[in-house]
Amino acid sequence: MYSIIATDVQRAGPVLARLCTDNLPVLGNADDKLRWFYRDNPHGPGTAFLLTAAEVAVGCAGLGVRRLHHHGRPLRGAVFADLAIEPRHRAGLPALMLLRSVRAEVERGFDLGYGFPNPKAVAVYLRAGYTELGRMYRHVRVLRTRRYLQRSLGWLAGPAATIADLGIATLTLARAARARDATLRWVGEVDERFDTLWEAVRDELPLACARDAAFLRWRFAREPHRIACVTSRDTTELRAYAVVKDAADDCVDVVDFLGRSERDLDLLFALLVRETGKLGRTALRCRFLGNERIVRLLARHGFVRRGEPRTIVVAGGRASELAALRDVGSWYLTDLDEDN
Repeated sequence: MYSIIATDVQRAGPVLARLCTDNLPVLGNADDKLRWFYRDNPHGPGTAFLLTAAEVAVGCAGLGVRRLHHHGRPLRGAVFADLAIEPRHRAGLPALMLLRSVRAEVERGFDLGYGFPNPKAVAVYLRAGYTELGRMYRHVRVLRTRRYLQRSLGWLAGPAATIADLGIATLTLARAARARDATLRWVGEVDERFDTLWEAVRDELPLACARDAAFLRWRFAREPHRIACVTSRDTTELRAYAVVKDAADDCVDVVDFLGRSERDLDLLFALLVRETGKLGRTALRCRFLGNERIVRLLARHGFVRRGEPRTIVVAGGRASELAALRDVGSWYLTDLDEDN
């Protein structure tokens, strides 16, 4: 006989840590991750759900709080997290019970919820009444071609890469040359300019997580990262930013980006591609789901879709009447929106 208990990390931290460590790919210390996600979030504390059998916890799931804006209207959002069930209890019913409890909590206390289930869990989310919003693809901008050409050209990859890389560098410099009125600077921390930028754009974005300074500091506190800021040459006003981290495969991942306008984003990627190329990295990568204008902007800068996409699911709460909830073009989702 299974039952569900709603709890928090203060009361159930050790049990949650055990379940996550045994059943999920947790990076770093599980206790630290749980405190960060469920307790320290500036948008509000999260809720965890324990699945018990004979009074023993055999599974868990969670909700993290996200403050969203829909054309400036504040919404209380929930991001689904930490679905973990011990192997011998992974029949359909326990997972359905957990996910239906999570969905019921969204309907009671939130305007909407969304999440990034792993591929094996998508079907059970849909059976539990969630809706598939869309698929988030990784967009890759190749900067050094040798590694990719090696697979098909063998020893010819070296000469071919020299020619291809020259063409890529020429195009990169031509695009960056258009940014005559802007400059890119690397900064080590988020300051008050990020609040100013968010306040300037939040009413224009159909549906996006609030990217205020406090949230950005919290969101990226657990992993090494750098921040690329685009400003006008004669002022320090923040026009656009990208949060990036170095990957183990000699690539650079853009985990979040935002600009005052499409032109500012265009300048950001023109300059970011150039600066990443100077570092000698193989590729620049980012994931995005939402407005097709952003996808087309990435394509103009040489980004192409690669790899398997992440499926995004949503559940309606108090704002379930919003057409934007199920309109993928109304969202603005990057890696910032995930639960890790």
